[in-house]
Amino acid sequence: MPYHIAITIDDNYLQHACVMLKSLQINNPLPITVYCIFDNLNKKSQSVILKMFVNSNINIVLINFDNSVLPQLPIKHNDHVSSAAFFRIWLPLILKDIKQVVFLDTDMVINGDISGLFQLTINNYPIAAIEDLGMTNAKKISLGMSPGKKYFNSGVMVMNLEYFRQHSLTEKLSGFISTHPNLCEFWDQDAFNAVIDGNFYALPLEYNIQSGFYTFQGHPQLAEALKSPLIVHYTGGGNCKPWYYHNNHPLKRLYYIYLKKTPFRFYYPPDLPRSWFFFRKLQFMFFK
Repeated sequence: MPYHIAITIDDNYLQHACVMLKSLQINNPLPITVYCIFDNLNKKSQSVILKMFVNSNINIVLINFDNSVLPQLPIKHNDHVSSAAFFRIWLPLILKDIKQVVFLDTDMVINGDISGLFQLTINNYPIAAIEDLGMTNAKKISLGMSPGKKYFNSGVMVMNLEYFRQHSLTEKLSGFISTHPNLCEFWDQDAFNAVIDGNFYALPLEYNIQSGFYTFQGHPQLAEALKSPLIVHYTGGGNCKPWYYHNNHPLKRLYYIYLKKTPFRFYYPPDLPRSWFFFRKLQFMFFK
């Protein structure tokens, strides 16, 4: 039986989705069906991602999202996300015959065996996820979260789709976004946390090592998790992403290792210093 993963994608993140999926394929030789929920993904881009995984353990299923169901989205012109970030909210209605799915953001690298996510059963929770360790109490209070509840990162989630359908969570999430767009600073993630209010199963930290974890102090399990991350999540916008030359993430190189195994192997960062542009371009294209 294939395992189920869902991602959301558009042309802007095609390259990064291919990197993430290639790292998934290499480190997890399991029969995996990946549902790619897309909008603004042209025919050429669709062909690229399908051809990459022909005759492999990864079965790509492309699903065109009906964006007419979207409420007015709280996205500003300089945000690093698009409407695709919100598609995950509708997965329970899109994947009607599936009970549970692993959702993954595309700004990450799968660095090990994540089969534990597929084997997890979370009957009494809507979601299994990893706490966002740096989230402030003021932020949680602004979302109306109960005192002492934890805020999670929505980039890696085991989603109990049956629970979502039984408790009308998609409708509640969409309603929160429509009613409180000013509170959705972190887009769908804020809506998830406001609606779910800490009712999630806490996964081990190594399943979603976020960029801020490298400077966070005070969590007893964090140091060990940083030694062997299963998923490296390049959180943040702009130069926080490894595809920028000025990014200084300690595991930036992982992105380029898997990039070289995709059709985008000759990519080079747009912010290379102009004074030595030619030589740096060659370095990134061939040596990385």
